Amino acid sequence: MKPNKKPIIFLLGPTASGKTDWAIDWHNQFEAIEIISVDSVMVYKECNVGSAKPSDATLEKYPHHLVNHVSLDSIFSVADFYVAAMELINNIHSREKIPLMVGGSMMYFNLLKTGISKLPPADRQLREKLEEKILTNGVEALHADLKKLDADAADNIKPQDSQRIIRAIEIITSTGISLDGNLASLPTSQLKDKYNLIEFGIFPSDRSKLHERIESRQGALVGDKLLEEITQIQNAFKISAEHPAMKAINYRQGLQVLEGKLEKSELFEKSLYATRQFAKRQCTWMRGWENLTFFDLHQGEEATEQLKKHLNLLQTV
Repeated sequence: MKPNKKPIIFLLGPTASGKTDWAIDWHNQFEAIEIISVDSVMVYKECNVGSAKPSDATLEKYPHHLVNHVSLDSIFSVADFYVAAMELINNIHSREKIPLMVGGSMMYFNLLKTGISKLPPADRQLREKLEEKILTNGVEALHADLKKLDADAADNIKPQDSQRIIRAIEIITSTGISLDGNLASLPTSQLKDKYNLIEFGIFPSDRSKLHERIESRQGALVGDKLLEEITQIQNAFKISAEHPAMKAINYRQGLQVLEGKLEKSELFEKSLYATRQFAKRQCTWMRGWENLTFFDLHQGEEATEQLKKHLNLLQTV
């Protein structure tokens, strides 16, 4: 621990690894801890079933910042997360508390740790115009427009990825510079330079154990309640399949069932496969993470003892 630097705890882990249970246990054991969710789907108020969001009773007893934070009539971008998370960190520290960042959205964690350029906010008017163009001319036409504005950006974005194409055009139109220019303006100051980062990861030594956990809970995430939830969302917001929440695992497959593109009988297996692949990608992120202390699925007590040592040391400096 370095003196005069306030702590931030990171708890990373693949889906179904038990992150929420560990966070709640730490909340109980360490009075100063406040939980901040690092999850790109739980942030939406209406995404409950398919996101494996904690119950209302759990959230009432153990508040999670950035859960139920926005409605689906908006898109909560990585930049939005960064701004909201930094505001929360400063607020929590101002009250002499300790932020515990917990979740599985590895890109969110990475950008939080390494910093993010001051990208412009989403331009609703421009976004609507671009979405209308997709409906009229197809997403490939919009990708061609991006190629004229920034060939390098277009080469790095798939022609069918409407969300990233729209965001790229928004940034270039608003700033007048390429995405490379925006990336080059990332602040050199990182969280590790300003704070004491305590970085823990739940990493399964036996992947089959994680697969068992994923499969045991999958049925509750993709049954009739999920289809009812998606139907309610579609009726309330009229959002497209390109909305980030509708592209998330479980929601994407559920929407395909409702659109007749996937048999209901296939929903469980398709979403289970996608979840396992997602967990594999999360683990790949974690393997390359610098200064991450790894704990196996069953090592919650060991992690808690290690955290106690970190926090006790912090009190002595």
